[in-house]
Amino acid sequence: MSESEDGTDIFEITDFTTASEFERFVAQLEEVIHEWKLTTNSRYSYTKDLDINTAKWQELTDEITFANFPFGITFYCIKGEDSQSTSENMNTPTLQISSELSSSKEGLWAPALKELHHNKQEFPSKVHCLCRWYGLASFVVIYPKSYSISDESRINMLVSAITVASQTTSCVVPLFVQSLEPSRKFYTGCLWSPNSTTSFQMVHLNRVPEKFKNLCGLLDVFKQKLNMQRDIQTKAVVSVRLTCVLQDLERNVWSWPHEQAGFLEDGAKSTVLSLTGANCLPFGTYEDSIENLCLYAMWLNMSEDVLSDNSANSDLEPLSAPIWTTQVTMSKEVQGLLTQCLLKFANLCDSKESFGQAVGTKDEKNDNELADALEKLTDPHTQYNLPSLSRVSRVVSNTRSRLSSHPQTDSPIPLDFLNKILLHVFPDASGEEGEVDEILSEETEGLKEVFKFYKTAPVHSPLYNLAVACCLVNHSYGGLKAVAHLWHEFVLEMRYRLDNSILLPGLEKGLPNLSQGILYQKLQMLNCCIETKISRDQNVSTLHESSTDNTTDKPETSAEGEGVISHEIESVECTEADEAADEDDNEEFFDCEADSIEDNSPAPTASSDGAIALQPQGRLCLLGEQKLMNSDEFIYVPLTQEPSPMTEDMLEEHADMLTRLGTSSSGSSLRARLQSASLVSDMESFKAANPGCVLEDFVRWYSPRDFIEESVIEKDTGNTVEKGCLSKRMLVPGNMWQEAWSNAKPIPAKRQKRLFNDTKEAEKVLHLLANLTPAQVALHLLPMACQSAIGQIKKQGEDLVPSLAPSIKTLISQLERVTRNSSQSAGAYIDCIHSMHSAELVISRAKSLFLKFGCDEVSEDSEDVREFVLSLLTQEEVKVVGGARGPIGKALRNLFQKHMQSGHQNPYSSSKDKSDMGSAVFPKPVAKEYILRTVAPRPTPYSQQLPQYMRCVMNGYEYRLCGAFSEDSTFV
Repeated sequence: MSESEDGTDIFEITDFTTASEFERFVAQLEEVIHEWKLTTNSRYSYTKDLDINTAKWQELTDEITFANFPFGITFYCIKGEDSQSTSENMNTPTLQISSELSSSKEGLWAPALKELHHNKQEFPSKVHCLCRWYGLASFVVIYPKSYSISDESRINMLVSAITVASQTTSCVVPLFVQSLEPSRKFYTGCLWSPNSTTSFQMVHLNRVPEKFKNLCGLLDVFKQKLNMQRDIQTKAVVSVRLTCVLQDLERNVWSWPHEQAGFLEDGAKSTVLSLTGANCLPFGTYEDSIENLCLYAMWLNMSEDVLSDNSANSDLEPLSAPIWTTQVTMSKEVQGLLTQCLLKFANLCDSKESFGQAVGTKDEKNDNELADALEKLTDPHTQYNLPSLSRVSRVVSNTRSRLSSHPQTDSPIPLDFLNKILLHVFPDASGEEGEVDEILSEETEGLKEVFKFYKTAPVHSPLYNLAVACCLVNHSYGGLKAVAHLWHEFVLEMRYRLDNSILLPGLEKGLPNLSQGILYQKLQMLNCCIETKISRDQNVSTLHESSTDNTTDKPETSAEGEGVISHEIESVECTEADEAADEDDNEEFFDCEADSIEDNSPAPTASSDGAIALQPQGRLCLLGEQKLMNSDEFIYVPLTQEPSPMTEDMLEEHADMLTRLGTSSSGSSLRARLQSASLVSDMESFKAANPGCVLEDFVRWYSPRDFIEESVIEKDTGNTVEKGCLSKRMLVPGNMWQEAWSNAKPIPAKRQKRLFNDTKEAEKVLHLLANLTPAQVALHLLPMACQSAIGQIKKQGEDLVPSLAPSIKTLISQLERVTRNSSQSAGAYIDCIHSMHSAELVISRAKSLFLKFGCDEVSEDSEDVREFVLSLLTQEEVKVVGGARGPIGKALRNLFQKHMQSGHQNPYSSSKDKSDMGSAVFPKPVAKEYILRTVAPRPTPYSQQLPQYMRCVMNGYEYRLCGAFSEDSTFV
């Protein structure tokens, strides 16, 4: 009660039943602890043999508030084996069942205290900082979500809140509060158990105090904190770790294997690689992929009397450490030569330029003038106003001078290097085709099975080699301009081989393989055209030779016989003229003059009775012992034309054309004629080979199932005779076979209109190649370039790094799906290239480590060193077997000694040489860690003995003390 100014009394009533903000915060914290089952009734227990480094961690997160200030609360716990045995345990963290305790006094300790006292992993690698500093396998962290707490009173209030919550709920998990800036990782915590309390304290400084930077000073701090007298016999157990780092490894040329494309190098090596195509793409990294190498020298669980470390003398030298471990830090943002080469080539798929614009020789005015003049000259409908020959010659002359005006020195690719590339793409031009084929067969034998489902091109085919060469010139010889130059030379080579009837090497024989890429199918089509042209030229040459022989042997040959031979020659030479006569007037393929076209019918001869008979032509062999239906002549199998080869896009175009004809009667009739072109050709060949035959004879050879044979008994003689007739579908009125037979003429295959116009199809292929844009060329060649990259990764990484095999299989499957996708896009290949980058980095790291540790040298311990290097690639931290005295320790000493001799780091003060190991220089340790632990009574000498723990972490930028001090609370 108080008194106001006017003298009246004012009564103030305080309601103590209303919860304060502090109490609400504690209540929320207790609710979360019960929800997560972190009390003494939980299944959490200490496991002595728990491996913190390899265990899997589980996190549970929630949110609480203190006076409208949000706080996050996270529980970190190592998963147990039965954590997911039931659906109830899916959100309940559990650990393994604890092992038997080593002494009776530890039976009353909380699990966290046992972890402080019995931690097998003194220096874990990548774990939460609280686990690394205290060795805890389970703890709760409370942290502000949107601000930092730097006020000491607020920090104490939060610590009080977690202490109350821990005591009220009997929580067996330590609770921590994060304060100050998050980057400082400053935590304060507590653990309340039925008979003890543990306070987790921390000191964080930006510089190292001179007095407390060695073991002697830290022991003084530790004992003063515990109030331990000098006469007390309890000794502290000490663990120490020194960290020595090899830095600036990329500055040592001897330690970094840098590989370029052997194809680009000078000397004899490039000649071999230009022929075999091996290792054409550059491989490796632009800089060393190993950032640094850390050597940890450790002394574990040593008595404080064994180690001497003060300001005057120190026994803590890396050579004297009983345990060594090594860790490698990888460079994460290192560019790979292989992937950068592929990415740069893939960027051409976005180019909008043409090859003429890229090379810089495009003159639209002259080109248009030349095209206009030639078009008017060759236009069949133009009857007047033709351009004069002087004008045409002037235009052609100007164009020729314009193309030859650029000197060789201005070419994107030097002439000598261009010749090497062309020999690489077309190895048969070197004159050593047999040797090259032998080398390639050995190299590609293992890759055929790997790439058999790829829709690209076979390994070391001209297209495959061209893709690799385009990647190289794009990367190192001017980009798009160099690719345009090489592609132009490739198209010219195709034209040259067609004109001179030279087959392309390295292609599958026969019809185009539809399981390969469309560009490879086009080259196969061009090869088919060249083969047909060679065959036709050979026939013409044979007929000419026979004509010459007949003329020489029989000088008195009649004019009629000479006319037959000349007729045969002309029929072969003028086949293309027959096709041209049937095509439109604008058809551009004429191989002979129009007046040389003659009748394609077989030459008639007069029989003895004066009847006109046809001589059989184009016979291949007898069809068994079958005879014609209307005569006693045997049936002969005719020489027929091969079906026209078709690529994938031609089949799609043909199917689309047949579909667009519709279902009308005229459309159906036209569709039937288009589909029966090969049938009519075979009928004409059959008629020419078997004069006097009927449809039944043709069906017996062409479709035996449609000829039904029956045994019939003759009435006159009673003999059984085999007679046959056509099937029902052949007798249907308007049957396509009957119509085609009636229209077919007896013309042998060599005088028929060609089903496969090799001249026309070859020109189509060359026209397609010449009119592709740079973006289209890059998109067509990119699959083969990626295929070559995966082959190189597989070749170099499969034996070098066995653990990379699953990743390589994934890469192979990923690229296979992309190449078989109907809609090709550069983005899908770029994703594959990014996946290749990871594999390239692993292989580059392995090569770098193998070179640094001298794994190429053959010795008794080379296999142990190799296994150690492979472990560095897959494990976070690897133990050095034998420490400084083992073979791996010797390799490490040599590595440090070489690095120190190069003058990159300051040496660490070393004592006298140890036994027979010789002198080894190590750099000054960049970090030191000390762990002090003991079992001592607190707060009085008569209290229960509890574990006491302190860790010191010091390096160049921080000094941190982490302590866990326990007190007996039985009589408090």
